[in-house]
Amino acid sequence: MGELFGALGLAWPRLLLYPGGLFALVASWLLGRWLARCGGVPHGPAAPLLPDAALEFVPPLVALSLLPLAPARAFPYGLDLPVTLALLEWPRARVLASDARTPAELVRDYGLLLVAVLAMTVAVGGLELTRLLRWPAAWPAQALLASGAALWLLALPRLISGGPPGPAGALRTLGLLLVATLPVLGALAAETAEHLPAGLAGWLLPPLAIVVVALALGALLRMPRQAQGWIAGSLVALVLLLAGYAASTVR
Repeated sequence: MGELFGALGLAWPRLLLYPGGLFALVASWLLGRWLARCGGVPHGPAAPLLPDAALEFVPPLVALSLLPLAPARAFPYGLDLPVTLALLEWPRARVLASDARTPAELVRDYGLLLVAVLAMTVAVGGLELTRLLRWPAAWPAQALLASGAALWLLALPRLISGGPPGPAGALRTLGLLLVATLPVLGALAAETAEHLPAGLAGWLLPPLAIVVVALALGALLRMPRQAQGWIAGSLVALVLLLAGYAASTVR
C-alpha cells in the first residue's frame, strides 16, 4: 500500500485533476443531479469532510484516480475488478457493518454484479481493468463482454438507492458507472481506430462513452423494476448460453 501511495504521489495529476480530484468531484456532482432528475435517490446535502468522513471519502477517490481512462498520465499500477469494487464499496461496507442485512438481501444487491464480473472476466481473459478496454475480435466474446457490462449497469439502480449520502456516496456512484463505461470505450475505440488519430480519440471518446452510459443508467432508473428484472433475466440467460458455447469450443 505504501508503494501504491508513493506512485500516486508521482502521478499527482491523476489524484488531483483527472480521473480523480477535480474531475471526480465535478462529475460525481453532475451525475448525482442527473440521476435525481431520473428518479434515483438523491445523495442529499454534502457531508462535512471530518476525519471520520475521510475514511469513507478516500477509498473511492483512489479507485477513481487509478481508472485506465485516457488522456490521463500512464500509471505503473493497475487495478483489477475485485479491488476496484472493494474500494468503491468501502463507504457502503461501513454502513452495512452497522445494519442487519440478511444473506438473501445481499444476494439481491450484489448477485447481478457478481454475474457481470464473471461474464466480463471470461470475455477478456482476466480481471484487470485495462483488459476491459480491449474489444475482443470474436463475436462470442464481444457479446459476453457487452452482456456483462449491461448486467453491471442493471445492478446499479438497487446499489445506488441504498448507498451512503454525501461526497463518498457520490464518488462511489461515479466509480461504479465508470467501470461499466470501460467496455463501451473499448468498443468505440475499436470501431473508430481507422478514422480517428489515437491522440484525438483519447480526448473525444472517454467523455462520449461516459455520457452514453450515464444516459443509459438514467433510462434504467425511469424503467419499472419489473422491466429491469425481465432484461436482467434475459441477459443472465444469454451469458449462460455464451459461456456454454465458449466451453464447447474449448473442448
